[in-house]
Formats: sequence, structure tokens, C-alpha cells
Amino acid sequence: MARPGMTYFLQGVFLTALLIGQAAMATAQSGKSFFKEGESLRADQRLDEAVEKYGLAIRVDPEYVKAYEARADVYTLLGKPVEAAADRTKVAELQPGNVQAAAKAALACLDSGDKDQASVWADRAVQAGPRDIDALMAQVRVALDSDDLDKASEASDRAVAVKGTTDTYYLHGLVRMAQRDYRTAETDLQKVIDWNYTYEDAYVALAEVQLKLYETYEGPTMQLRTLDQAVERTSTALQLDPRSTPALFTRSKAYALQKEYAKAIDDISKVVALGRTDPTVYRQRASYYKSYGQFQNAINDLNRVLEQLPDDRDAMLNRAQCKEANLDLDGALSDLERLKKMTDEDGSATYEDRKAVEAERDRVAQRVFEMNRESDPPLITVVEPFRQGDVVQVSSVLDQVKVTGHVRDHSPIKSITVNDKPADFSTEDKDPEFFTVVPLGPKADRIEVIARDVYDNVAAMELRVERSEGVPPVVSITSPVIGVDHRLTVDADRGDLFLEGRVQDASLLRSVTVDGVMASFIPDTNNTEFSIKLPLSGKDRFTVRAEDQYGNATEETCFIVRRRPEPVATAAPARSTVSKGEATPAGAPSSTGTTWVVFIENTDYKYMPALQGPTNEVSKMQKSFAKYSIQRTITKRNLTKDQIERFFNSELRDLVRRDRVNTILVWYAGHGRTASGKSYWVPVDGKQDDIYTYYNYGSLKALMQNYSESVTNTLVVSDAAGSDPSFYELTR
Repeated sequence: MARPGMTYFLQGVFLTALLIGQAAMATAQSGKSFFKEGESLRADQRLDEAVEKYGLAIRVDPEYVKAYEARADVYTLLGKPVEAAADRTKVAELQPGNVQAAAKAALACLDSGDKDQASVWADRAVQAGPRDIDALMAQVRVALDSDDLDKASEASDRAVAVKGTTDTYYLHGLVRMAQRDYRTAETDLQKVIDWNYTYEDAYVALAEVQLKLYETYEGPTMQLRTLDQAVERTSTALQLDPRSTPALFTRSKAYALQKEYAKAIDDISKVVALGRTDPTVYRQRASYYKSYGQFQNAINDLNRVLEQLPDDRDAMLNRAQCKEANLDLDGALSDLERLKKMTDEDGSATYEDRKAVEAERDRVAQRVFEMNRESDPPLITVVEPFRQGDVVQVSSVLDQVKVTGHVRDHSPIKSITVNDKPADFSTEDKDPEFFTVVPLGPKADRIEVIARDVYDNVAAMELRVERSEGVPPVVSITSPVIGVDHRLTVDADRGDLFLEGRVQDASLLRSVTVDGVMASFIPDTNNTEFSIKLPLSGKDRFTVRAEDQYGNATEETCFIVRRRPEPVATAAPARSTVSKGEATPAGAPSSTGTTWVVFIENTDYKYMPALQGPTNEVSKMQKSFAKYSIQRTITKRNLTKDQIERFFNSELRDLVRRDRVNTILVWYAGHGRTASGKSYWVPVDGKQDDIYTYYNYGSLKALMQNYSESVTNTLVVSDAAGSDPSFYELTR
């Protein structure tokens, strides 16, 4: 008789086993339930929901093969090859001896782009079933896609030997075509069509074989016959499926070889309309447009190719050729310049490739050069030294003189000389500025500037030299106070210094600079104040230079002495009376301080089209400056260049100093231009294509910073209308 303790123990074991069995049954049932729900949703074409249910079934039962297979099928329908390949691979791993599972995994990996894994699973499938048709055909497809023609040939031969079907002969024909055995490929594919006249892919493949045979024939009769056969085969395929993009693509190639470019373009345009937009299609259509003489359409398609493949040298060369044929020689030359750079950087390019590109670039460059040939001489303008008419006035104490100016011409400038000395200028710039310093002895009475363009058109300007007074300007620094030893003591942690002073001279002043940076001053006067905000970082001295119109200059150098910081007693921080999140009390000063807005509106142009008055500029300004508290708005309309310079150099500066303005916001509305990477405002008296009549506002923010020590913020908004497409990007 069993003891009571033993009885209780056996009952506990039995109940535990029963519960485990019931849980397992419940789990299995739950997995099947989720699977059935997924199948029902799949039948109703609710594919995303079906994927979710299959996923729940797999979560309950991680080895549920049917759920993986079903989800892989749905992923394929949803166009998710990577996810489908993962599920097919999982099935093959769960069933190591299943040949069909391994073959499907190989094809799924191939569709997802993972050729290495595709090859692994194809080999496993063939090892598990050496005579299995599906395994052999999977190996053929994978080997073909990997360009392993030996393996593909062996597998296709074995597949045909095991069982000659339409599928095995179709693949056998593809392999033979890849091996350039076009006769055997033609026989194989024709056999497929004879056995199954609805085998669409075989018609397309046979047409491709005909196109390959066309290249081997020399007689026109055989060539025309093969092209007719290619058109006939693809037309039959399109009767079976009018939306077959492979058939349309292949027939377009046959039509193009028949010189039926309109039909070829129509077919390949249908391919694009049906959703195939890869570079191969656009490249092919571009070749048809090019042969048909529709060069702009070809350029448009090649643009699409280069958007997807920016380093495609063939596409770049073709686009250059199309632009040249379309008489866009500048565009063609630009493409060839880019192509040369791409070829030089491409390690796979041969010496012959580089020479061919360089020769093509040189040929087109010569065409551009000849096309732009003109006989007009350049126009020279001398800015320095100061001159009146053809007479320049130079200080009597100078033994050399700085000569600057600019040259205007329709063509690039090749050389600029001053008294036979080459001047510095950028050969890349249109209408370049030039600079040089030439010796000028006591008896020198002439300065001759000669400019020559690339077509050897020559212009010369001869200026007579007159010696003027040689007294340099007088410079005095008024703030901060500097000792007689020219030393200035500042705090060790000070980051900048606002410098003010005055310059006086018997002649008109040309420039006032501090360490080469232009200060704020009134030009063309002989008595002016100047100011500048000077960064002190890394400086132990600064130099103020003033120069008059005759070249007389004065330089004052001051040394900076850093004051040692004094020890500061640390006090407990005062407790804030404004709690976090409270609004700033009304009437409290804005973070930007006293803020002014300056609005420049140019509309009535003398040499350019008038602009309609900006109707929404006020609303734009209000939106842009909403976070500022504006104390004053100044509006200026239709300013000439002299008026713009006078306003910013003196008028606005004096107003800002008087009212101690902290923030200046400038909004410009009017014509704008760009040249040599610089942006300009066009005054109402600005002339077309003459940048020297424009206002370069690049240094305007720095100029306004130098108005007064009170100025802490400056902002310039250029809402300008420019004809150059890049103007918006350059000025915003």
C-alpha cells in the first residue's frame, strides 16, 4: 500500500505534466488560429494585415514553416524582396534536406540582390537533389546573374538531360546566348515556342538572339531579315501581353536598327509610361533621339541618367555631343571639362581614354573660341592714381605709384601691362580688375596701360603725370585715450575695441584703414571722423593708415598692453525675483536694444526694365522682423550709386551715433546681379553688364558695425530680382 506522501507526489507530477501538455496544445492551436486568420486576410487582398497575422503565428511558434512560406509569398506580392528572402532562407534552414526550399531560397536571395547567399543556397539545393529540375534551374539563373557561365552551362546541360521541358530549354538558350553561341540559342528558343506558343519570355529572348545575329552578318539581306524576325517575335509577345516592357524594349532596338526612330521612340516611351525609369531605359531613348536629330530631348534623358549616375562618363560624353549638335557649344565645353576631370580621377581609365577626352575638349574649345571671335578693343578704366581726364596727380614724394582699375571687353582678357610691367588680374573674371605698383622716377611723365584680349585686340591708355603736394594726412585717435608712448592698456579678457578718431589733410582723403580693414568715414573730404570695431584676439598692436587722393599716406601704430585680471571676491548669486516661465515685464528693454529698419526700394531704372512697386514688402518685413521691437523705419527710394554710398557712409552713420542705435536691419528690394561669385545691388543709374556701376553690399554689415560702439547687431536682407538662376542662392 502506497504511503500518503508518495501519493501526493505522484499526483503533483501528473498534474504538472497535464498542464504542460495543455499549454503546448493551446500554443499550437493559437499559432494555427493566427495562420488561418492570415490566410483569410490574404484571400481578401488585405496583405499588410495578413503579414501581421503570419508574424503572430511565427511568434507563437518560431518553427511554423507554413507561416514563413505564406509570409514570403505576401512579401513578394508587396514588392519586399529582402523580407521575402529572409523568410525563404528561414524555411530552408528549418528543413535542411528540402530541395525545393533551398531552390526557392536561392531565387529569393537573387531577387533581393544578395548574389553570394543565392549561390550558397543554389549549390545546397543541387547537392541535396543532383537531378532535381528546380534545383538545377535555380543554379542556372544564379550563375547567369553572376556571370559564372561555366557553372551555368554545366547546370543547364544537366537540366536538359534530366528532362527536356520548355523551361529547361529556355534557360539553355539563355546560357548559349550569353556564351555567344547564337545558333544553338536560336534552336533552343525556337523549340520552346514550338512546344508552347504562349511562352512570352521565349519570344523576347529569341528576338534578342536575332539582334545579336544581325551584328554578325555583313550582307544587307540577312541583316534586314533578322531585324524583321526580331520585330515579328516581339510583336507576338506583345499580343500575348501588351504591357510587356521587355518586349517593348527589345522591339525598340530592332526598330532603331531599321532606322525607324519614330517607332523606336514610341515603344521605349511606353516602357517609361509603364513605370520602368532606370538609367538603361533613358540612355537607350537618348540614343534614339540623338540619331533622330532631336538633340534637346536626348539631353533631357541624359540629364536623368546623370542624376542617378553622376559619374557615368559615357552619358557625359553623349550629352556633350548632343549639346554641340544643338549649337550649345558653351554647354558642350562645360560637360567636356567635367568629363576630363572625371576621367583623370577614374583609376580604371586608360591613357587612350584620357587622350581621347582631352582631344575632344580641345576641339570644342577651339570651336567656341572661333565662334566668339570679335574685333572690338577692350575698354580701360584707371581708378588709381587720382586723375582728371588724362592727367594723373601723384605725390611729389613718391618714387613708385599704385595703379588700379578695370578692363571691360566682350572676350576674356589675356594681358594687362602698366609701363610694360604685367599687372595682377584674374583671367577667369569677365571685366577684371587689375592692380600693380610701378616705379615712377622724378622725370617720369607718362603712365601707359595696355590691355590685350584673347583675340589680340589691343587697347592703350596713356596718362600724363603731374606731381602734387607731398604732405601726408594727420591722424589722431580720440577714443580710447592713448598715451604719448603709443601704448593702450585693455582688460585681459576684452574681445574687441571700438576705435574712433579724426583724419585731416590738405587734399581729399581716399581711404582710412585699420590693419587693412576699411573704417567708417566720409570719403572725398579732407576732414573726417572715422570709427571701427577692432577684434583684439591674437593682437598685440594695430596700425591706422590714412591715404589721400595723391597717394600720400600716414601710418600710426599703437601697441596693446593687457591688464592683469584682479582677484574678484565671489558673492552668493542674487535670488531672481522673476520665476521661470514668467513673461518679461512690460517696458523692459528688448534684447536687441534700440532697433531701426532701413528699407531701400529701387524701381525706376534708367538703363534697365522698371520693376513693379513691391506690394507685399511691408508684410514680408513685418513677418521677418516680428521678433524685434522696431523704434524707427527709414525708407529710401530710387537711389543712385552715389546716393547709396553717401547714405551708408555718412548719413546713416551720423543718425545711428546720435540716437545710439543697437540693432540695424536693412532690407533691399530692386534689381540684383552676380559676378565672379560676388552679389551686387543695382542702383537706378546702373548699366547693363557693367558691375562697376553696381553696389557691392558684401561688406555692408561690417561697415554698419563700425558706425558706433552702441551697434551690436546688423542684418542685411537682399530681396533682389536677378536674371542669374544662382542669384537667389547667393543672396539669401
